[in-house]
Amino acid sequence: MHPGVFEYLKLKLYMRKSRKRRILFIILAIPILAVFVFSILFLTAEDPPIASINMSQAAISQAKEAEAAQYVPRLLVAAETANQMAVDEWKYQNELISFNRDFSKMRALAQEATEKANFARESAIHVKDSLQTSLTGRLATVKNKLDHFNVNYAHLPLRSTTRQNFTSAKLRYTESKEAFSRGAYKDVGLNLDVASKLISKSVSEAHAYLSDYFRDLGKWQQWADETIGWTRRNNGYAIIIDKFAHKCYVYADGRVKKEFKAELGPHWIGTKQYRGDKATPEGRYHITAKKSKKQTKYYKALLINYPNDEDKARYEKNVKNGKIPRRGIGNLIEIHGDGGKGINWTDGCVALHNDDIDRLYEMVRVGTPVTIVGSLRSLKEINGF
Repeated sequence: MHPGVFEYLKLKLYMRKSRKRRILFIILAIPILAVFVFSILFLTAEDPPIASINMSQAAISQAKEAEAAQYVPRLLVAAETANQMAVDEWKYQNELISFNRDFSKMRALAQEATEKANFARESAIHVKDSLQTSLTGRLATVKNKLDHFNVNYAHLPLRSTTRQNFTSAKLRYTESKEAFSRGAYKDVGLNLDVASKLISKSVSEAHAYLSDYFRDLGKWQQWADETIGWTRRNNGYAIIIDKFAHKCYVYADGRVKKEFKAELGPHWIGTKQYRGDKATPEGRYHITAKKSKKQTKYYKALLINYPNDEDKARYEKNVKNGKIPRRGIGNLIEIHGDGGKGINWTDGCVALHNDDIDRLYEMVRVGTPVTIVGSLRSLKEINGF
């Protein structure tokens, strides 16, 4: 064979082998390249911002601990809604091919949820602090009203509705105070509103009741002045009972010589109207008998001339007008012993402690004037208004 032909065939064989190697290389390189590309895409794919979700959920938990659900519920709901949208976006992105995911929206929603939750927490704290300050003042105001009623009106024979309102107000106040100590400020507010209205109504009714009663102040003062004047002119003793003060005063020569604590009938505001009303009369009387030992069921007693002519005339008039029942006007009103019980308990009499009735018994005689008045002082002098 010609040497040139041999070289040609040799070259041709080499080129054929070289082509096969290139094809084989390409066949092998393509999957490797594909794996490499996919590896690069996988490694460079965006990781889900789990930390942002955790942060928003932690902020929501802190808002709940600050009682945002109670004090700023709408702000808390807005934060929870944004957080749920972030979670939903996360789920949606997870369903996509990893290198095709985009968590920017999820991140923004989580950030929004965090900001709203923080705002809800701060707002709840602010509202709670404001409520605490406000309720502290309101609790003090209601307590002052209750104390005022207790000092000035609780001891009076008030209408049952007035006393019931006062009792209800005290109960509501107690519940409010307990709720305040627990930090349940909304419960405090609701109960305080009711308590404030009830005690205000009780005070108003009690004051109106007393104001109506004290319309006779001028008459009482006139009676007292005339009685005191009598002691100056006659050089004798006289008794003045101040029902509102629950005092029995003994006057001589125009001055107070003795002072005793007195207990009255349970319905002592207002004069006695008829038998069995348990009211202590008001008017100008005198002692008709001095009783001791078996003459009275009490330790000692000074009987007065109730009913007098004015009492009888008033009774007939009120019966005729239908204001009171015809039960009889009553009698046997005394200043007697066995007092010191600390309550108004008599059937209309004036009760003194036994030691005091002993002193009074020795000072007075049959005929000694006894004047019983509602009060010697004005309501303003007594209550300051």
